[in-house]
Amino acid sequence: MVYVAFHRAGEIISNDKMYIPLQVGKKNNNTELNMPDDATGNNISDKNGIYSELTGWYWIWKNTKHDYVGTSHYRRYFTIEKPSPIHKIGEFFLFLAGQKLKRHGLFFVHSVRRWHYKILTEQQAESFMQQYDAVLPVKKKFPYTVYEQYKRRHNERDIIIVRQIISELQPDYLEAFDNTFASKEMYSFNMFIFKWKFFDEYMNWLFGILFELEKRSEINFDDNYQKRVCAFMAERLQTVWINKNNLKVKELFVLYFKKHKKEHLKGIRSNLNND
Repeated sequence: MVYVAFHRAGEIISNDKMYIPLQVGKKNNNTELNMPDDATGNNISDKNGIYSELTGWYWIWKNTKHDYVGTSHYRRYFTIEKPSPIHKIGEFFLFLAGQKLKRHGLFFVHSVRRWHYKILTEQQAESFMQQYDAVLPVKKKFPYTVYEQYKRRHNERDIIIVRQIISELQPDYLEAFDNTFASKEMYSFNMFIFKWKFFDEYMNWLFGILFELEKRSEINFDDNYQKRVCAFMAERLQTVWINKNNLKVKELFVLYFKKHKKEHLKGIRSNLNND
């Protein structure tokens, strides 16, 4: 199953029964989206401001069990599409404009009608899970290191704190951490599909580190963007964990429905009824 994170009203683009909508951060949000949420059972829903979509991950980990499990976003989905000749021409102009690296691995699309059938299907996902340990987005590439990229956008001190936490709790991951942050590429978007065994191992490792980061970081709760420190760091730590464990990975492009923000819940009930 692939859980699609919603924090606001939005359309369920795919009717494939593999996709399950999940409202994240429900405990602190009075909006009723009429879908499963992360505020039931064993949960950290009230920490969504810090963890973002990871409160959904935690809920999935603690309250469900599947042969394989994935995470997506109401505007971002995996696809088996490859760049067409026209797309490659567009990449050339993006390169001239200095935007090629920023859009590496992404299809920015606007029309749900034209592109919804390009979203990864259950049949395709099951085929990949028979051959690979994980499905991940094509690695995002930067003109500078992962360390520098995080430093430019967030608080550098959090990198230092996480490195210290890993040295204390998971010292065998320290080399992978240093190598990842010294590289110029990583898996972005907090998206994946894992066999449950690996999902369970990853969640156990990841939240052990992030709960410590939450305690030690000087989180600016007045800044709604920067307070999402655990979500931002998780995006980098995913690459650390993958690199260390040497999983067999299938990389796929991501469809990004750029203008898909309007309130439209068509398809939710039919999707739930097919589960």
